[in-house]
Amino acid sequence: MVTLTLLLAAPFALGQALDVTSDEPAADEPSDAWITAKVKAALLTAEDVPATSVHVDTVDGLVTLHGSVPTASEKANAEVAARGVKGMKEVRNLLQVVPAPAKAAVAVSDEALAKTVSESLAADPALADSSITVLSVNKGVVLVTGSAKTISDHLRALEDVSAIRGVKRVASQIKSPDSFVDGELWHDGSYDMDLSKRSSASDLWITHEVKVRLLAANHTPVYDINVDTQRGTVTLFGVVDSKQAKADVVAETRKVPGVQKVVDTLQVVPPGKEAAVAETDQAIQDAIAARILAKRQLVDAHVVIEVKNGIARLSGDVASQGDRLIALTVTRSTRGVRGLVDELKVEPPKVGAR
Repeated sequence: MVTLTLLLAAPFALGQALDVTSDEPAADEPSDAWITAKVKAALLTAEDVPATSVHVDTVDGLVTLHGSVPTASEKANAEVAARGVKGMKEVRNLLQVVPAPAKAAVAVSDEALAKTVSESLAADPALADSSITVLSVNKGVVLVTGSAKTISDHLRALEDVSAIRGVKRVASQIKSPDSFVDGELWHDGSYDMDLSKRSSASDLWITHEVKVRLLAANHTPVYDINVDTQRGTVTLFGVVDSKQAKADVVAETRKVPGVQKVVDTLQVVPPGKEAAVAETDQAIQDAIAARILAKRQLVDAHVVIEVKNGIARLSGDVASQGDRLIALTVTRSTRGVRGLVDELKVEPPKVGAR
């Protein structure tokens, strides 16, 4: 049941409350983080796609691919792989075709490659709770099997194998859960700064926290900015409206614990000359409420919305950190919102409760 309490008027005083209830079951609408992880896995296992050079981010179901590939066919193949992931609404293919310099082929026997891959998987402490092995290697195509404890572990294993010199492609028979545990998107303690101990889960957490920080930092823009994290390196891509905004986004990103490096590929595109449209607080509030109600992932959320002078304050509770990010993204990207105060709390639903 979605419950929205709308507050307005006097300085943060209680106004008329409105409860909106829906008894319809939540649709199977995967989170943006889930879609991103699945797209990355699809790219890593697709034929003729250099996935290690492709950055992926998803916002409200829109998947953005960024980076460079050697050929136009590889660009097209990457898009096809991304479009095959359940739940994605659209793919924005920003991959640039940059022909790679000719390199001598790496001759590695299948037997030697199998040994190297096996040793790499066994040596990764992030996979200690999973059981993943090499089933076969055929002309550089590595087939891995076994079970991964989490989606993050599955993705980590594919990344490990793909990074090994001589591997042409990864095929996966790995079994893993089909949903995130909240710990994959959130971590209350500090991360070990040793990159060798990192996991894809910590990368997911960093991406999540960067997005939350940018949404709540009212001096940074929120439109058309994408975030991808690999081994503690955060790549920012998209569009900002000024050099100052670009610097602010990078500065906020560096504040997130665990960030080792920031790769800034943001483009500065000055805004058009169209006049800003003034929205009343009531209109902004109504628009936020309507957009939150439309999010089936938030079916069990209790969100209190308060708007004053274009500043939206969200309080109440949501079921997960992923749901929190959805609510913040919807709010901050609503027309007329000038700033955001995040007071949402994460309260996982009790077992058996509806």
